Amino acid sequence: MSVIPYRKDIDGLRAVAVLLVVLSHAQFALFKGGFIGVDVFFVISGYLITSIMVNEIDRGIFSFRKFYLRRIKRLLPALLIVLSSTSYFAHKMLMPYELISYAKAQFATLAYCSNFFLWRYFGGYWRGYSKEFPLTHTWSLSVEEQFYAIWPALLLLAYTFIPKRFHTKILFSVFVFLLILSQYLVKYPEFAFYMIPARFYEMFMGAMAALLFRKPIALDKILEKPFVNICHGIGMSLLLYAAFAYKGGLAYPGLNALVPCLGTLLLILPFRRERSLVSGVLSSPVFVGIGKISYSLYLWHWPIFSLLAFSGHSVDKYRYPALLLSFVLSIISYYCVEKPFRKAKISFRKALLGFVILPIGLSFLYMEASLEDGFLNRYAGTTRQAVQSYSIIENSYLEAQLGKSSPTDKHKENKNTIWGYDRPEPISALLVGDSHSTAIRPFVELLCEPFGIKGLQVSRDSTPFLLNVDFFVSDVYGKPVLRKDKREMNNYWRQLIIDKKIKYVFIAAFYSSRIYFKSGFPEHMVHDRIEKSSDILADNKESFYLGLYDTVKFLVDNGVMPVIFKDAPYIETNLSKNYMKNLLFNSHLNTTYPWEKIINRHEFENVAIDKIKSEFPSVVVIDLKDILKNYVKNGQFSPVIDGIPLYVDSNHLNSYGAKFLGEKWITRFGNPLRKVTKSKD
Repeated sequence: MSVIPYRKDIDGLRAVAVLLVVLSHAQFALFKGGFIGVDVFFVISGYLITSIMVNEIDRGIFSFRKFYLRRIKRLLPALLIVLSSTSYFAHKMLMPYELISYAKAQFATLAYCSNFFLWRYFGGYWRGYSKEFPLTHTWSLSVEEQFYAIWPALLLLAYTFIPKRFHTKILFSVFVFLLILSQYLVKYPEFAFYMIPARFYEMFMGAMAALLFRKPIALDKILEKPFVNICHGIGMSLLLYAAFAYKGGLAYPGLNALVPCLGTLLLILPFRRERSLVSGVLSSPVFVGIGKISYSLYLWHWPIFSLLAFSGHSVDKYRYPALLLSFVLSIISYYCVEKPFRKAKISFRKALLGFVILPIGLSFLYMEASLEDGFLNRYAGTTRQAVQSYSIIENSYLEAQLGKSSPTDKHKENKNTIWGYDRPEPISALLVGDSHSTAIRPFVELLCEPFGIKGLQVSRDSTPFLLNVDFFVSDVYGKPVLRKDKREMNNYWRQLIIDKKIKYVFIAAFYSSRIYFKSGFPEHMVHDRIEKSSDILADNKESFYLGLYDTVKFLVDNGVMPVIFKDAPYIETNLSKNYMKNLLFNSHLNTTYPWEKIINRHEFENVAIDKIKSEFPSVVVIDLKDILKNYVKNGQFSPVIDGIPLYVDSNHLNSYGAKFLGEKWITRFGNPLRKVTKSKD
């Protein structure tokens, strides 16, 4: 068995790391940068794992089997207990769509690739809905395990084939490369935060310390005490600075993560007399005790806080009971699970079967069982109807919505992208735009069905059909970046209309989100006929009008009938979800929004579309507000009608809502395609 000297101060540093993370998730305003606690863990992990490996390699007793057996015994028993408990409550609480995502995330967690899943599922770590997902925190476990999968083999190869005299130069060269890579990758913030290429240098820093300082640093007795105090003081100052000064949305990790990582490195350096004021505090019983339960505390606290948030109960109000429960469960988990299994004599084969293969298999079966409808049979009566309408189960529509991975995102033609797929006649209608076109599709199908119109949906995330418009977005440094792919997608739609001889084009997009923008992350639209200026809002408004005008003119000139859907009313918060939380958890959340704010929000785009309609009379304009205004009470709008939510979030209709509004529209105003088909007959 390998032995390296135990250091209480490192356990104390673990306590600092986990407390920063937990207090940040408990929404204490002072600890907005508490996410840097994960970086502290990464550096410590790289240091300790490499120290153990080097010790065993030097003694000629290193074994991959023993190494991974220790990892299994150290990490998986507690993780399985937490996952089992969380899954029970997730199955009880999460609605179908969230439960399907949870089942996938659970499988990914056990397969140590949850960072991949969360990157694709959530995108940015700081997006609001990630705060209500019980397994968001498992990304760091996957990153660490991916490091463990790579590093032992690399280290052993380096020891075997590279002469020791080159080790130091190679270590520093590799570190510089990894740091530069991480800084480069923050240009892609969603990828960089979750993925190991951007994080590898953090664990590598700890590994470097273990390799370069294999013996305690010996200094002159007179210099050692002040030097260690200064070193530890600077290290802790860097950690606290990052914890208090950093906030969500920061370009991360990159050079920004170097600050807490360097602070951690200064605190873990092995001095011959490592005592200092800081290390003395870290070695105190309180910090050491919290450090010992830090892994369990990290595992337990997030499901508690996330499910509390999901239920609609304020984290601010219940943070102290949630913290107490987190600590109590962590203590029980440490003494009853972590500690006993770490010392247990289990063969590698049994550990692999019992803690890896069997849980992954069971998780896979649960995931497969959830995919059909997210266990909708958990609900009954009107509650079932409300849950079913709110939850996005109709994934076939989403498959017709293209991503952002390629310039043109060539579409597929199958039963998911085409309505009237089995009809012999050619495609004559096209549905285009961003995710709002996906949401409105049931409405479009209702319009087309009486006339046997066969249609194709080719939608794309965050891309409205506005010809001759360039889209600029801000990168993590606030610099404008041209999104060439959006113009290319618009040109692709234009060519598709010509090639397929389309007769009807249905257009829907979240126009107000393109016109207005988030401060700090603006989207700047610039039409070919205007000069780009510093007034983003003015440019966006003019470019929206000119781009839509050019789109409509192109369609009319080519004998195509445009059907433009005005924005579904934007209501800022997810009131449908608030309603569901009230229904399921008695949360007493607000479910209404001032109608006047909705009118003001959409005023410009409404006027612009109406102006275009006046010049091109053949254009059909559908304004959902003409139906929804009839359900406004006392100046307040609710996206829930007769106990059924129409929306899935703050701006997207769900399938029920689109069908409901389509039926109401046809009943009140008639089917606008009827006049066209009659005239063609």
